[in-house]
Amino acid sequence: MRPILAAALAAGLAFAGLAASTAASAAPGVSSTKAADLPAGAYVLDKSHASLTAKLSHMGFSNYTLRFTKFDAGFSYDPKAPQASKITVTVDPASLETGAPSFNKELIGDGWLEAGKYPTITFVSTSVDVGDGVHGKVAGDLTFHGVTKPVVLDVAFNGVGAGLAPGSTRTGFSATTTIKRTDFGVSKYAPLVGDDVTLAIEVEFTPK
Repeated sequence: MRPILAAALAAGLAFAGLAASTAASAAPGVSSTKAADLPAGAYVLDKSHASLTAKLSHMGFSNYTLRFTKFDAGFSYDPKAPQASKITVTVDPASLETGAPSFNKELIGDGWLEAGKYPTITFVSTSVDVGDGVHGKVAGDLTFHGVTKPVVLDVAFNGVGAGLAPGSTRTGFSATTTIKRTDFGVSKYAPLVGDDVTLAIEVEFTPK
């Protein structure tokens, strides 16, 4: 009986170890910071874990920061051809938020964003440079205030791993770029109010 009990105990321990290993690998959080480990497919934005802010100089006194509260994004990805990835972003300029309702209204109106006339800001990628697999660049066309110009985003791949929902996958990125608002026809008070506008993007995606 002893050999049978020993074998059963060994099998039980092995199974427990396998179960613990499987549970650990599926623990929520980032499991890899290598873009090559991101599964192929289409991804959609988790809007509850995303932010888009814009920062510009206010007469040299501060770097004034505002936020767009309504935007969407998606991308397609194949680890075998990451340079072929396609990224699209849409932003509602009327969702601009400064914390002051009257100032919001001013900035989305005449002389500034003119959201009634130009109700959508879009970005569509034209090329992807994966760089070192963690830090890369995404070039694309930004359409803002009725004008389309090429821009380049500096992108950091933050990682991929399991979400809180069992069996779910989640990935995240950070990105920045700087544009000149006068290039897009928004020139009010420039250069007293900064021409350079720095955009900062924090996004998380889940498979479509």
